[in-house]
Amino acid sequence: MKRFIPWLLLLLMLAMAGTAGAQTAPGNFGDIQGHSAEPGIKFITDLGLMNGTGTTEQGLKLFSPAATVSRAQLAVVLQRSFQLDYGQIRFIKEPVPGDYYQDVDNQAWYAGSLVMCAINNIFPTTGSFYPDRPVTRLEIAQAIYNCFNAKGISVPMIMLYPVFEDTGSLSQEEMNAVIFVNNTGIMKSDNGYFRPEHNVDRAELAGILSRCLRLLEVDESLNDQQYQVQAGQTFMVALDSNSTTGYTWNFRNAGDEKIISLLGSAYANDEVDNQTAIIGQGGKQFWYFKALQPGITQLQLVYARPWESVQPAQVYSLTINVTSASPAGVTISNRAVKNESDYMSVDLNIPVINGLDNQELQSRLNARFEQDALDLQDKLKAEIEEYVKYNQENDFPIRPYGFATRYQECFQNDALLSLYVDYYQYTGGAHGITDRRPYNIDLKTGKDVALKDLFQNGYDYETMINSKISEQIAAQPDIYFTGDMGFKGITDDQCYYIQDGVLVVYFSQYEIAPYAAGFPEFKIPLADYFT
Repeated sequence: MKRFIPWLLLLLMLAMAGTAGAQTAPGNFGDIQGHSAEPGIKFITDLGLMNGTGTTEQGLKLFSPAATVSRAQLAVVLQRSFQLDYGQIRFIKEPVPGDYYQDVDNQAWYAGSLVMCAINNIFPTTGSFYPDRPVTRLEIAQAIYNCFNAKGISVPMIMLYPVFEDTGSLSQEEMNAVIFVNNTGIMKSDNGYFRPEHNVDRAELAGILSRCLRLLEVDESLNDQQYQVQAGQTFMVALDSNSTTGYTWNFRNAGDEKIISLLGSAYANDEVDNQTAIIGQGGKQFWYFKALQPGITQLQLVYARPWESVQPAQVYSLTINVTSASPAGVTISNRAVKNESDYMSVDLNIPVINGLDNQELQSRLNARFEQDALDLQDKLKAEIEEYVKYNQENDFPIRPYGFATRYQECFQNDALLSLYVDYYQYTGGAHGITDRRPYNIDLKTGKDVALKDLFQNGYDYETMINSKISEQIAAQPDIYFTGDMGFKGITDDQCYYIQDGVLVVYFSQYEIAPYAAGFPEFKIPLADYFT
């Protein structure tokens, strides 16, 4: 029975529409035992993204965790980790580092990686590169932020505007990078200090990279489902495992090597940054892939003891749908609005639709995105005028307000656009508050598509979704409120978005869980309910 309206079938078809191995460098180093970054170092070196620095006279491998990282070394590691490449760009003459920087030898050991970084705008490409100069935390934050943008990697996160004691002199562009790495957990503060000018050592870089890659995980929740990824992007399959039991995951089908490429694999105990492993502790096995070209292929792994001739304990199957990196038709670009006064800073990223045949509708939708942001800005400006007046009259301190927006494009084709915008407001207190608004728009009519509109009339979608959400809450009950404050069912105006062939139903901060839980999300593969 078909349960979806016809235009949604296009979405489903798009979502449904031997692997090359990489040499790895296992992280058995004699100088990292007991180091706080040991798990992260092992994780990254097992994937082959960082290597050792040599050996002792006794033959022990060295990682040199306290050695500082140079800008040249960072370029090489980022190119490996994010698989930076030419993308859709083609050159008449192959570029060399000297085309971008005046102080780089075109034959240097890092030359190829630096070219890829330059093409993808990871570092500024004017003047000198200073390859031997130690890299700072701010430089790494900016480079990583640029890597995620260059590869089009979307990372859902809570929109917060962190307050650090030592970032007051940073530009808005620099702060955007700091906010990104802070809010995603990639880089951590130290007692309210970001330490932007501190040099980074190899141990810290390994931890930073491990947290970057963990954001790309595809886990057990997509077993027997489809995962959509753009050509050129990377992804990490992560499956629960426990090496102490003798069970291990192995490929039964490693996918079509023309469509995806295996870059490396690793095992890590639960919590990559946890310093002390517990005997018998479980963990995860990881496989790092790059999507090469559009097509559909399947991964299948089995969890078994290699010496036993019995059925595996578990089987994991994942259909990989690699799409074009630059789909034709409707696209989204960004309009930035920034201004600052004595009492309020504004940093808006407003989505702009391009490519609609109906130009009147396109203008109307773009005006809506802009007006929603400006209305909130005007409301805050009116509030702060009253706030400043009251505090001045009563000799109270005045804390500047902050207003920022960030959008996340989730899905788009010629018929449907699904995205959300985080409207973040800081008006004093321990932290700000984020209003995450979904925009699910029928691009033929311009009308909002409510959750019920996804399904054919008469289908009991509410019972199905409520059941799925209840199951996922039951798997982690400590995260959520209970009783009258807990989940009682979806509403007629329930927030959702669509991404990678999955319906993502979400709730606001404090709605069914504490603030620390962020925006509780519940993923429901659409293909499960289309037969």
